[in-house]
Amino acid sequence: MTPAPVSIPPPQVFRAPLAARIGVSACAVFISALALFLILAAGASFTIGAAFGLFMALIAAIMTALAALVVKEAVSRWRLYARLEGGRLTALLPRRRGFIEQKRVGVDIAVSDYDHIETRLEVFSALGVTTAQRAYALVKPNGERFFLGADREMLTPFFEKLVNAIVSRTGLKVADLGMVDGDPGFLLVARQSVPDWSSASLSEAEIEIRNRRRARTPQILTAIALMVTLARALGGH
Repeated sequence: MTPAPVSIPPPQVFRAPLAARIGVSACAVFISALALFLILAAGASFTIGAAFGLFMALIAAIMTALAALVVKEAVSRWRLYARLEGGRLTALLPRRRGFIEQKRVGVDIAVSDYDHIETRLEVFSALGVTTAQRAYALVKPNGERFFLGADREMLTPFFEKLVNAIVSRTGLKVADLGMVDGDPGFLLVARQSVPDWSSASLSEAEIEIRNRRRARTPQILTAIALMVTLARALGGH
């Protein structure tokens, strides 16, 4: 009797959603153009007065820093790529693949070299707003970790889909390490950090508190947006 052919899963390719890549790129172009305009305006404003010129220069500097951050985010979204074929993972992982910048790496690894996958929720709080990201790492039998990346809240998950595909193909187990507090640094823009992976999880009571704060974040952001819209509308009269 002829043995039945072995079914080999087709390759799977993972990218950030095209709409998200185009959207953040459009934002990067707009904010960069606005930053350039403010730089030129700041230069011209010194003819009005030194104090006004310094104020405009400060605004231009803030907008330029924001533009640099959005450009970096756009580049990372376009670079982020992973391909699963057979038992191998080929990936290009940019520096910005979560709130914490990492080393940019290109890998071609055998998933069978790893014993399991670890995941945890990393929570950040700043100015009354709490957000989180779910981080994932491949772990070898000797405990060596390879950090894949982290899915930030309110963005389409990338690494969750990749990990689910790895589990489906290889049967690797996923160990949930719970939740930890991250350091937001300066508004999650600079000097942010997270504890080592060996750090203990928060207690159940602490996790419940963090989750309540996270649940309020969309309401806070919506309220801020409404106040800004109202202020602009009133200012137009």
